[in-house]
Amino acid sequence: MRNPTDNSLSSLPLSVRVLGIIAALAIVTPLIGVGLRVPWGQIPTLLGGESAQIALWLSLRTALISTLVSLVLGVPLALALARQWPGVGLARIVVVLPMTMPPVVAGIALLATFGRRGWLGPSLQEAGISIAFSTTAVVLAQVFVSMPFLVVTLEAALRSRDCQAERMARTLGAGSLTVLMRITLPLVAPALARGTALALGRALGEFGATLTFAGSLEGTTRTMPLAIYLERESDADTALALAVALVVTSALLVGLTALPGGWIYRLRTWAERQLFKKLDAAGASSSAHIQPAYPTEPGSSVELVAKLPERSIDNARLEVSPGQFLTLIGPNGCGKSTLCLMIAGLLRTQGYLKIADKTLDEPGWHGTFVSPGKRPVALLAQNPGIFTHMSVLDNVAFGPRCQGQGRRRARQRAWQELHAVGASHLAYRQGGELSGGQAARVALARALATSPRVLVLDEPMAALDVPSRSQLRARIRERTRTRAITVVMVSHDLVDIASLSDAVAVMDAGKLITQGPTTEILSTPSTEFVASLTGASLLNGTLAGDESTPQLKLGQGLSLRLAQWPQANADEPAWQVGAKAVALINSDAIALYPQQPKGSPRNVIPVSVSSLDGDGAVVSLSLRLADGQRLRTRLTAAAIAELGIEVGTSLFAVIKATAITLEAR
Repeated sequence: MRNPTDNSLSSLPLSVRVLGIIAALAIVTPLIGVGLRVPWGQIPTLLGGESAQIALWLSLRTALISTLVSLVLGVPLALALARQWPGVGLARIVVVLPMTMPPVVAGIALLATFGRRGWLGPSLQEAGISIAFSTTAVVLAQVFVSMPFLVVTLEAALRSRDCQAERMARTLGAGSLTVLMRITLPLVAPALARGTALALGRALGEFGATLTFAGSLEGTTRTMPLAIYLERESDADTALALAVALVVTSALLVGLTALPGGWIYRLRTWAERQLFKKLDAAGASSSAHIQPAYPTEPGSSVELVAKLPERSIDNARLEVSPGQFLTLIGPNGCGKSTLCLMIAGLLRTQGYLKIADKTLDEPGWHGTFVSPGKRPVALLAQNPGIFTHMSVLDNVAFGPRCQGQGRRRARQRAWQELHAVGASHLAYRQGGELSGGQAARVALARALATSPRVLVLDEPMAALDVPSRSQLRARIRERTRTRAITVVMVSHDLVDIASLSDAVAVMDAGKLITQGPTTEILSTPSTEFVASLTGASLLNGTLAGDESTPQLKLGQGLSLRLAQWPQANADEPAWQVGAKAVALINSDAIALYPQQPKGSPRNVIPVSVSSLDGDGAVVSLSLRLADGQRLRTRLTAAAIAELGIEVGTSLFAVIKATAITLEAR
């Protein structure tokens, strides 16, 4: 017996399944009734009659023409309705109206517009165009009632799509038309196919609007539905045969849309995949085969003044040296990803952007703006935006193809980059068949295949498991250092920062707080976020006491005794009483006690546990002081259990005076 899954029929409540069966019977039963009444043995003869043949071919011809017109006009309309612009809600309502309108009313509306006495009829007559009661009228009626089915189906798919793939295609050099034809429409191809089938089926079955607007002239306007209606009284068997033919045709059309997606693509590229498999086998023992043979330029400098009031970005100035690996850190929502989008060209700044001393973005009516894909910049985001309808090989070859390389050369480049990141075995898979770690490696290869001089990494490892993160980190380190690419990375992972970065820039509330070498920024945290990232604590206060009893006064009568009076550097003024300062305290300098310890420890501060984080052997604690400031420390899970610590527990924190580092604020 199969175990039920969330997507299985057995997972539904019994009442829902029963109602679903009743609904299915409501649809199937009339079809069965038609099947029982049809004289199956006479169908070839009945459909072979002249009148039936004329109606059949007229229906097929007009339905195909109207569907083609619906595609040409309906796809652009669906694309427009899927975007946001003033009045789009009203436009969506208007488009749906023909679907809800009675067919006869639709015919009257068309007649009132295009008829001889209609709104546009006299003008058309003067131009020698007569539409009403012609084959053209049949096509027009079919377009009017069937195109909304295509538009609504496609628009729903477009509005629910993930736009990341399109954004990534733009950064790889694809123009708007290329993005539309190679990314957007292929990604919604099932909806497009289903909408086309619905439109074609609706056109084949159109009756009321056609009869009212076009009449029933044999060979001119009498389609199959009209023929069935007329034959119903004089020749019921012929009417049934035509009805069956119409039902079978509609079933075939809908059935074609249920074919597995991507089969045409797989068939088209089968021979090419075999060729590349042979190439791989022949060069498997040759290291020269897997090394990129394409010249690359060294990394470029980046100078960005980010200003965007609507996103609370206030003149954040970022400078990156050529070949430098810089990591942006800061709390969520501070603007890190916004800066990445500005560098990649997906978002404009009201400041300016220079890469290799060339201005790529500056405000003003005559300001310069170089579009994404035309910059020497590649973007790798948390959501890699893999093109799920393409093979992995064609994913990576997409960028070189947009840069003007031929198909074979672009695929060779893609092949080499996949080898370099250890993903060549994935080359023939579809993009939608990859795991998170595999997709990240493929996205890295795709970004590097464009030979960027600046690589932007917006938390590419955030959603990966530990082994996948470690593998991707190693690939990034190897590939960027080998090619001396300038890298700007956003990360909250201390391992990523420490193992990859040459420098760190700290952001907070849309501003760049500080920037410097990685060891310097991490060892002397300048913000609460950086301190929490490293596990240290920052306490703000004012210097008090004297050289024999130096103290840092906190709030609510709290104070920290210092081991010695702080010493000024050669280029800094001497410390004075009342000077504002920040105490940096590492977690291992803090001990916790359930009761006030005996003896004479210098710094005993009452605290309460505000949070516990971690489900492993080590638990991180956040401790709240009376003045609202916080200490951070770590304890083993066993110690937590032994002390009975939970959120709200009152404790005493003992801080070593010799472990306190004081920095000017």
